[in-house]
Amino acid sequence: MERLKNGVLFSLLFLIWVFQGSTAFAEMETLFSTDGSVRESILKEIESTTSTLDLAIREITSLDMAQALVKAKQRGVKLRIVADSKQGKLRTSQISYLIHQGIPVKVLGGKEKGMMNYRFAILDGKRVLTGTFDWSGTSEQWNYESLLMINEGEVVATFQKEFEKLWREKRVIQ
Repeated sequence: MERLKNGVLFSLLFLIWVFQGSTAFAEMETLFSTDGSVRESILKEIESTTSTLDLAIREITSLDMAQALVKAKQRGVKLRIVADSKQGKLRTSQISYLIHQGIPVKVLGGKEKGMMNYRFAILDGKRVLTGTFDWSGTSEQWNYESLLMINEGEVVATFQKEFEKLWREKRVIQ
């Protein structure tokens, strides 16, 4: 019986050692718009960002989120935004406002005239926010949306790699 206990303990310790660097132990938080906390959580995340914020987003129509990005820039946060080319031209879009505030924005259309449909932010190179939540005034009020907040090095690095690829390939709006 003692050998069995030791064997099980050894196996558990071995598995913990093997998986300690994997996403199985990543710190994550899941939010849903039905809870009414997604927009506020994003605003808090922007406010606590200290060095970099890379954003790949389909649309930004929420003025308070756009203003939070401008305040982050004023605090010295380096911002870069990639947005959908069609959404950026809409009357309700905050893209022009962000550009006039000196934030670099690039736009792109999807493959074969589709849509750039990503929704993710990388904060300080340490945290990713991703999900279905558009940065719009209607997302939390009217839609069923989600947001996943992830602190895990490999996941963040994967999103950062994708953002860098988008940033290299697309054009700046003047």
